Amino acid sequence: MVDHDRPGSVARPAGWRPDATQASLDQLDDAALAERAGAGCREAAGVLIARHQGSVRSFLRRLTPDRDLADDLAQETFLRLLRHAGRYDPRWAMKTWLLTIARRLLINHLRRADNGNGKLPAQPLPGPARTPLEQASERDQRMHTRRALERALDELNETQRQVILLFHQSEMPIGAIAEVMQMPTGTVKSHLHRARAALRRSLIQMPEIMPS
Repeated sequence: MVDHDRPGSVARPAGWRPDATQASLDQLDDAALAERAGAGCREAAGVLIARHQGSVRSFLRRLTPDRDLADDLAQETFLRLLRHAGRYDPRWAMKTWLLTIARRLLINHLRRADNGNGKLPAQPLPGPARTPLEQASERDQRMHTRRALERALDELNETQRQVILLFHQSEMPIGAIAEVMQMPTGTVKSHLHRARAALRRSLIQMPEIMPS
């Protein structure tokens, strides 16, 4: 049974609550917690969920504009953790393992909803920080730039788009992206380089983002 009492919370094992046992479990690393969770320790599973729920939810919200869907998939990600904690391989970082599960769940959902396409929706990349005065004077320009960037992202192939979103939006290092995407680091770097080059070419060709 999943605890849904707290708004925005991620699934915790039934009966989970902070206590002295949890305080001692907080000192354990993820691998030790996963081993205990796999053996049926609800408190250990609760500590893992509390430790990683923010990263998983944030990751999913950056990959889909549907916040309710992102939160539902975060719940499902941690239900998978509860069911399969005993299979966790400590050679993987726990965060990377969970993000891999979350990404697969999102792609599978999109495939079912879009006749097998499974294409992740484009999200605009964050721009450089602006002062309030600059934001006011450049609002229209930024709106055009955002739209152009969304179109440029949509023109990338799916692998390039996911790599560039993971790198720029989720701020994941190359090694972690390689684990999530299940490809060599050199291949990730190649996709990232090609994606950036393609974005530059697309943006240069779009007159609406050029200064008037």
